[in-house]
Amino acid sequence: MSGEAYLNDAGHGADTWPVYKSKGVPGLAEHDFNTAVAREAHRLLSGTMPVIESQPIDGKHNDVPLITRTNYFNGIYNKYPKAIGISNHANAGVSTARGFGVFYWDGDAASKRFAEIIIKHVKAIIPELPMWGSGLFVSKKGTWSEFHMCREPKMPFVLVEWAFMTNPYDFKLLTNDSFRKKCGLVIQKAVLEYQGLSDGSESPSKVVSPPKTDVKSETSAATPSGQRVESIYKGAEGLNFYSKPSFDTKYKAGTLAHGYGFPTTVSKLQVEGAEMFEVKNSKGDTYYITASPKYVKLDGKGPAKAVSPKPAPAKSSSKAKGRIKIVGVKSAAIVQDRADRKTSKDLGTAGKGSYLEVTGSVRGKNSTSGYWEVIYKGKRGFVTGEFGEYKSF
Repeated sequence: MSGEAYLNDAGHGADTWPVYKSKGVPGLAEHDFNTAVAREAHRLLSGTMPVIESQPIDGKHNDVPLITRTNYFNGIYNKYPKAIGISNHANAGVSTARGFGVFYWDGDAASKRFAEIIIKHVKAIIPELPMWGSGLFVSKKGTWSEFHMCREPKMPFVLVEWAFMTNPYDFKLLTNDSFRKKCGLVIQKAVLEYQGLSDGSESPSKVVSPPKTDVKSETSAATPSGQRVESIYKGAEGLNFYSKPSFDTKYKAGTLAHGYGFPTTVSKLQVEGAEMFEVKNSKGDTYYITASPKYVKLDGKGPAKAVSPKPAPAKSSSKAKGRIKIVGVKSAAIVQDRADRKTSKDLGTAGKGSYLEVTGSVRGKNSTSGYWEVIYKGKRGFVTGEFGEYKSF
């Protein structure tokens, strides 16, 4: 990469609430939300490109003046000519107003494109969050929307209002840690797409050659070809996987939560004095992950037989490996007949706090958190990954 950077603005400092009784509502200081989102975005993008702040993101420092922030960002523009930025905020208004909105400077086509990419990922990752109007707003000179953080930066820069603190539905989202992490994930996906990257890996025109030494393929009969590899690591940060056969964080492509994995193992490699699996996801994309039994396990005996893209719901003969508790929903999670929330049919619902037996997990389609394969009323079903908390037997 050459010149890419993410400019990560947290919006406000700790002295904007409660000292001035502004920028917040009872139970939520806006800067608490802003800094939580900025911290998650920093965590997800660090190692992929420089992540730079001009307002500290620990939520403990006073507000840095807007002109100081933009002067700092503009001052490093020569070093990072492909830098882009977001200023994170929570909105306020009448109690009936709710939803997501992003502002870009009038006539700035690059910032508008960035804003549109952000909206696309909000709709995909946070479908429970509605748009505020169209979701896309022009920051225009001489109007209420003339925001400094849209007007002054030299690089593409947008101001995001994630949701309304003054709306009871949005308030519940803004104070929820899972929602804040989803906001960070939206930022990661949008930044990578705008910069021409994919899941943190290099774009085809910018491929960095993998290490040419200390990488050996194991081709013996012991190679676990075709088996599923699953993370057994329970750390909150997840288990890293990589775009190249290397443990260097600059090749980090993403993370796996406990119980998630890749459906196909291609081979086992000797890498930098350790072992890695070369794996493929459901789309056929190749990644690399540690082969240490401390962090992953293999499941299955070989490649699965081809399955019709539209299987009819059938009675399940699979053996349950554990169960999930339904979480992260208002009242119930939908159980689907296939792992694609946009084309599947509903089999029924599972109430919040209830349990379903699990036979495995799959990436599926149209869900960044994948899907749990469950046994529902004696049939095979699928539940969106984020709505299930895995518990082994």
